[in-house]
Amino acid sequence: MILMVGITIAGFAISLVFFLLGAWPVVGFVGLEIGLVFLVFRHHYHGTKKRYERISAADPSLYIERADSKGRVEVESLPLPWLKVHMEATDKENLPHDDPHLLTRQKLFITSRGRKIEIGGFLPYQEKPAVAKALTKMIETREQV
Repeated sequence: MILMVGITIAGFAISLVFFLLGAWPVVGFVGLEIGLVFLVFRHHYHGTKKRYERISAADPSLYIERADSKGRVEVESLPLPWLKVHMEATDKENLPHDDPHLLTRQKLFITSRGRKIEIGGFLPYQEKPAVAKALTKMIETREQV
């Protein structure tokens, strides 16, 4: 909301300058641009509002529940005893060795008996190692019970 107010004020200031210089058609185009930016933000907000990914463990399985932007829910289950959590680079051959942002190109996976499921695709790279560690700890705790 604050961003849209800032964009609107900046657009109004720019269009006012052009209007005072005699280029009044610019005002309409700036208004059109502001309206398009608003529509894009609104569409993105409503699309991501329904999206989520929930992971829960209940013996003897780990459940991954996902909802897409249209609200459709998909649940996958994996047996706990064979689960492994790991991170891997998406394109190892084309990555420079001195890339400081190597973690941004890593994905988090849960594998079990030949199935490989990516989780946390929407997470920033800084959070993926912590999620991997927490999931590994949860799996180990469930295996000991």
